Amino acid sequence: MSSAKYLSRQQLEHAFHLFNQVSEQLTDSYKQLQQRIGELNLELAAARSERMRQLAEKERYAHRFAQLLDALPAAVVVLGEGGRVEQFNPAACNLFGDTLQIGAIWSEISRRSVASYPRRDELKLVSGALVSFSEQPLAAEAGHILLFLDITETRDLQLSAERQQRLSAMGQLAAQLAHQIRTPLSSALIYTAHLSRPDLTEIQREKFSDRSRQTLLQMEQQINDMLAFARGEQYQMRLVDLKMLLQVMVQTLEPIVQQHDIQLHQSVATAGSALVTGNQDALLGALMNIALNARQHSVAGDTITIELNDAPDVWQVVISDQGPGVPEEILEKIFDPFFTTRNQGTGLGLAVCQAVALEHGGKISVDRPVTGGARFCLSLPKATPQSAQPASATLRPWQSHSESMIGSAA
Repeated sequence: MSSAKYLSRQQLEHAFHLFNQVSEQLTDSYKQLQQRIGELNLELAAARSERMRQLAEKERYAHRFAQLLDALPAAVVVLGEGGRVEQFNPAACNLFGDTLQIGAIWSEISRRSVASYPRRDELKLVSGALVSFSEQPLAAEAGHILLFLDITETRDLQLSAERQQRLSAMGQLAAQLAHQIRTPLSSALIYTAHLSRPDLTEIQREKFSDRSRQTLLQMEQQINDMLAFARGEQYQMRLVDLKMLLQVMVQTLEPIVQQHDIQLHQSVATAGSALVTGNQDALLGALMNIALNARQHSVAGDTITIELNDAPDVWQVVISDQGPGVPEEILEKIFDPFFTTRNQGTGLGLAVCQAVALEHGGKISVDRPVTGGARFCLSLPKATPQSAQPASATLRPWQSHSESMIGSAA
């Protein structure tokens, strides 16, 4: 019996000891929990403080952004889902008036406010204002931001400046033209005055008549060059086959160069068509100008070569001669308006050629080949048969203009 009591007491002591250990462990865990709760409270407070700071900063930025939108001279319209207006600034309200309302559908506003679309990025409003616009999708949500800028005054100033430039250029052209035609006009008057002399033989009369005609044709060429340069007009573009164009050019050139014992050599590097999108008369005029320039720098026995080359993405018309070539010091000036090395030249022939090349999306260049002479290269972008309706196979005759070129070359 005593032995049983003794074992029960040991068990109780052991249980009490275990209870004390568990109690100590619970106390330590509680202290650790309390410490962790304190740390979490500090972290939470810090996070709350940072969050409040970020919110305050965002509110400050939002306020600044709102002030910026209000102060912007450009009109800003924010469209949400379905193309409905969600936000706009005072400039947009001034531009579109009462038609611009929160929740309104933008397509309806546009239909009532926009009169026309002069360009892809421009609007002509019913009010008469000319507006440039751009559109940007919202990155984080459905919708777009529309930006409008009233460019009415800017465009008026541009047009006024361009008008003044044209007037100034016209004055310069008129002065230059008057200077250029003064000498040939005086010569023509002298020649025509001689024609009234009764003592002239038929041969002399024919000689004075021919000189008078050549002088008048030279004046016509100068005036045509001036007008072609001054107009700078947009050409009516159609499909043009350069092979056919060069045939017409060679037919026109042959009687001119044969008079001076100069040979023409033509080389075409394609069996099919050589199509470009352009104006056939303008291109023919530019190429004839280059070819006649080559004739003027050639002598008897020389050869003028006309090549049509197939280059990547472009057709190249190369006209080269065996003359003295273009001096190195004027290579960069040769296409400048009014630059000429001839006493009776206008300095506009090659400038017109460059203008034609640029109008057709191409370019023109000149170099000095190692074989001598000058080599002009007109590069034009290739076209496909689907680009436009083909041009007529029969070009308009040059008539008086071809006569003026022949007279200038003679």
